[in-house]
Amino acid sequence: MRRRTALMSASAALAMSLLGACASEGDTPTPSEQTASASASANTIEPAVTDDALPVQVSGEVNPDVKPTVAITAPLSVTETSRKVVAKGTGPVVEATDKIAFAYTLYAGSTGEELDSSYGKTPARFDLPKITMGLARGFVGTNVGDRVVIAIAPSDGFGDAVKNFGKENVDASTTIVVVADVVKIVPTMAEGTPVTPPAGLPTVVTDDKGVPTGFTITDETPPADLVVQPLIEGTGPAVTSGMNLSVQYLGARLADGQVFDQSWSKGQPFSFVIGQKNVIEGWDTGLIGQKIGSRVELVIPAAQAYGDEPQNPGAPAGALVFVVDVLDGF
Repeated sequence: MRRRTALMSASAALAMSLLGACASEGDTPTPSEQTASASASANTIEPAVTDDALPVQVSGEVNPDVKPTVAITAPLSVTETSRKVVAKGTGPVVEATDKIAFAYTLYAGSTGEELDSSYGKTPARFDLPKITMGLARGFVGTNVGDRVVIAIAPSDGFGDAVKNFGKENVDASTTIVVVADVVKIVPTMAEGTPVTPPAGLPTVVTDDKGVPTGFTITDETPPADLVVQPLIEGTGPAVTSGMNLSVQYLGARLADGQVFDQSWSKGQPFSFVIGQKNVIEGWDTGLIGQKIGSRVELVIPAAQAYGDEPQNPGAPAGALVFVVDVLDGF
């Protein structure tokens, strides 16, 4: 799906804010910075050591909208990244290959001073293999709904980038303490209740893992109006204009079923802000109101796609059909 305007990705924007509240743009330490301790592969992520004696006291209910009260007995220094779960969730276990959403506050172990916080804002979202090793180690093996304290050893930390916070006694040798609520695991495909579509719509063909690979089309007649058909109904909130969506998709020409574009084979979902004319009208209109977690089929007339005579080089002409998995939205 081609955008009409260039956008900063949600991941890039969140990375800039995660550790950069006190640093200037361009010099911001981020959890995805490729320091010596950054996670190179999910296979290298060993869970943090459990240490229920970490001198960090946390009070308050688990809630990404409300920052907990935290007291750190400083100076706190660890040579091995350690964690303790202060409130236990009941959700699924976080695996090394997962992308998770989490709320956090960062502290300097040397002083107990707060460095940055996302509570009350949009939770951060990161693929664990791409996040700084100390954070990845702290989250692997936790449960969705957990509140966890992570003491990041300097060898697993952010390196000299922490100096950009401009705090005294905060440098590459500082243990960084993270208090975080694990909000959710971002799914890799639609999850929910299957919906039987009406007869006559293109049938989505999937592989043995449920990934869409094409369409079987029995009626090539272009629709007069946009057709929006959920195939799997998710359980998340409804999509509203202005949300930043993360989706997987596959698109084909209605006339012959020829696939012309997809995200599945590109190794990562596609992110965009909906309702802002960043995608074709059929998407901007058709995905509004659908629930996060859903798989949605869109049969789009040419007027709401690229037209019968596209001006964009390589854009397909005529009516189109898409299958879209709405993975995440905020």
